[in-house]
Amino acid sequence: MLKLHPNRPDPYWLDLLPGVRIKVRPISVAAIIGARQAAAEAMKTQDGQEIFVGSAAFTRSIARWGITEWEGVGDADGTPLSPSPENIDALLELWQAFDAIDRLYIAPALILADEKNASSPSPNGISAGAKPTAPRARKRAPAVRT
Repeated sequence: MLKLHPNRPDPYWLDLLPGVRIKVRPISVAAIIGARQAAAEAMKTQDGQEIFVGSAAFTRSIARWGITEWEGVGDADGTPLSPSPENIDALLELWQAFDAIDRLYIAPALILADEKNASSPSPNGISAGAKPTAPRARKRAPAVRT
């Protein structure tokens, strides 16, 4: 069942890496549309690596929009940094941080958007992954007379 919230949830904290956590806004439709546009623009300027560039631009756009605070992020001297667009981009250059933001923040919002009528697709796209809805027959049915 898709549960609708009359009021948007408040920002929340995610543990990103050991000693690092970020406070993020819930992802909105406007944020996803903006991220799609950023990905499309990035793909127009690249040749040969469109899927990777588009995916990185999508994640960067959502992260810039959604991260409001963080703890445990500082410069080379250990001075805490604020989450400015430039600092968020620098954080995303670390693979572990990029992956964690993508997996913990962005992916759940995209999965929620894909839910339809309380049905989920089978993992491989065929009915082999579906659970049976009726018990197995105890014995074979008799053949039809011709």
